[in-house]
Amino acid sequence: MLANIYLHYALDRWFEKKVKPRMKGRAMFIRYADDFVTAFQYRQDAQTFSRILGNRLRKFNLELAKDKTHLKRFSRFHPSGHPDKSINFLGFECYWGKDHQGEPRLKRVTSRKKHKTMLNELYQWVEQNRSKRLNIIMPMLKRKLVGIQNHFGLPDNSKSISRIYNFVLHTLYKWLNRRPQRQSFNWHGFKDMLGYFQIKPLRVSKRLITVDWY
Repeated sequence: MLANIYLHYALDRWFEKKVKPRMKGRAMFIRYADDFVTAFQYRQDAQTFSRILGNRLRKFNLELAKDKTHLKRFSRFHPSGHPDKSINFLGFECYWGKDHQGEPRLKRVTSRKKHKTMLNELYQWVEQNRSKRLNIIMPMLKRKLVGIQNHFGLPDNSKSISRIYNFVLHTLYKWLNRRPQRQSFNWHGFKDMLGYFQIKPLRVSKRLITVDWY
């Protein structure tokens, strides 16, 4: 909370009051906690902002994370059509592609780094909690999966969340059947148990958000 208040004055208000009026074209600033993305209509404006940003942050004893800071062309008029030419934000790789009608559209898929991290964390969680009773562990797992679906269940991201769900199921099946002095599951009984606790496949939402980036 304090970091949000601090950055509101250090960046948000500064961008609106000082930066945007100096730009030759349109400018946009999007921030979540200490992660932010800026978009500019013209390359020259982006380069100007890149030069002055470091000085602004140093006034507040802050500095940029160099490994996360990039200046990229990101335009609906030049869609890359591939996640390799993307920007990473809030666990997503965002890139311009085309829809079924051939029109440019902003697409978002789980970033490769975030996807790998989630799989590792879910594996460790199942391993560490496998000895608990099912009426404890399964509601906990359901909340985790719902949280993943709520954040990552965007229209272009069905393959990623399906891989996550299948990975969790196979990991859970493996570790539940390794519990000492507990009844083992066959695959049919395991699926029945999932149904009892309402552990459902992850689905993407049908909402489509359009963003007027440059």
